[in-house]
Amino acid sequence: MKKIWRVLSAVCFSALLALPVMDKAQAATFTFTPEKPAETAPQTQAPSNEPKVQSLKLAVVPLMIGEDVEDNEGMKPIVYSTELAKLFQYPEYDMVDSDVVRKTALQQQDDLFTKAGIETVAKASGADVVVVMAVDKFDVHEDQFRREPVTTLDFQGRFATINMKNGKFKDDHWRYRAERETGSINPRSDWPHHEFAKVCRKELNKVIKNNK
Repeated sequence: MKKIWRVLSAVCFSALLALPVMDKAQAATFTFTPEKPAETAPQTQAPSNEPKVQSLKLAVVPLMIGEDVEDNEGMKPIVYSTELAKLFQYPEYDMVDSDVVRKTALQQQDDLFTKAGIETVAKASGADVVVVMAVDKFDVHEDQFRREPVTTLDFQGRFATINMKNGKFKDDHWRYRAERETGSINPRSDWPHHEFAKVCRKELNKVIKNNK
């Protein structure tokens, strides 16, 4: 059964950008661009014997959030983008045109977690590597019937990546559960999204392994 997805966007990790509704998708893209060093005036240098790093062209499909998952002021895409930026840096990775990725992803949204669907994004954008992740469940529940109230997290989603150079495709249905005494949680710490960052790191590290 087709699902309606809300896709959120942050440009440079801070500005949220709402896009027009397209088909069954609402509000679009959350992307980041690996930071490139500032250009300086050319200087005459002796030839280096060190091999040049050949960047992998990276396409990141906007984080897909199920329609029943609470927005929390866009925190999930912000967490996801932050973890992406830590792992995929220039010159090892170079971001492809995010508009092309977003447009193709919307067209392929029902097949994005299949090899054929993610290959379509790669071919349309010219990417060597494509990453796609979805959050289908993000439950935060407090159990008041224990001696000490306990907050339980139950997250579920999907993840997929492909490397067009080595032909490797990896997909995963991920789940994360954790619990903690409610009284020990600092209300300012945003514990649920702190734990979600761990999920993002774990899944995104699968991209690194898939590229080898």
